[in-house]
Amino acid sequence: MMKNLRLPEEILLLALKDEDGTTYSATSWPYAVAGAALAELLLEERLRLDERKGKKILVVANRNPIGDPVVDQVLEKIANAQKSADMTTWLGRVAGMKDLKHQIAEQLALRGVLQVDTHKVVLIFSQRIYPELDPAPELEIMHRVEHAVFSDESSLDTRTAILVSLAHVSGILNPVFGKKRIAERKERLDKIAEDRPSAEAARAAIEATRAAMAAIMAANVAIHVATS
Repeated sequence: MMKNLRLPEEILLLALKDEDGTTYSATSWPYAVAGAALAELLLEERLRLDERKGKKILVVANRNPIGDPVVDQVLEKIANAQKSADMTTWLGRVAGMKDLKHQIAEQLALRGVLQVDTHKVVLIFSQRIYPELDPAPELEIMHRVEHAVFSDESSLDTRTAILVSLAHVSGILNPVFGKKRIAERKERLDKIAEDRPSAEAARAAIEATRAAMAAIMAANVAIHVATS
């Protein structure tokens, strides 16, 4: 893993087409990025989950930033919120943050991983795109994810499990590795999502991942119903 590369950055690298610099269609990458940001804050013990009236409420445990502009922005939003809210609510809010993709992509551009470019759409409008400049970070991520999905290794680190689960349920793994290959590994992917680590922060992060997965599936159902 590239030094200091955070889960939202890893998700976005997987979701971006290398040459086009645009995100794959038919994916729910904003929810995957949102789940990754919340999981990151839980792993870093900046957030914790409290049980209140049968709901898992996100509570700020430590307001000190972790050094990632987007993730720290999420922490600040939660810390400054007038009312506490559950995981699903915050997932929707983070997924809907303005310029979420552009903020993360530009962080990666500053590291020399992506380049910032523009593409004309219908001659009049321009679209910001982020073609890959240095393939090494994504290749490392893909190798790690591929090993996790297509091997039967019993032990898997928490960050990789979160990355795989979010990338799978958001549909990102399908264009990256092939829909048929991913469908054949359903049992393995279910097992990765269900494993419970022993550390409290890791368990909370996994819960955030599961909530993100549920929110993504609900969003996908709503889109399917609206377009059918």
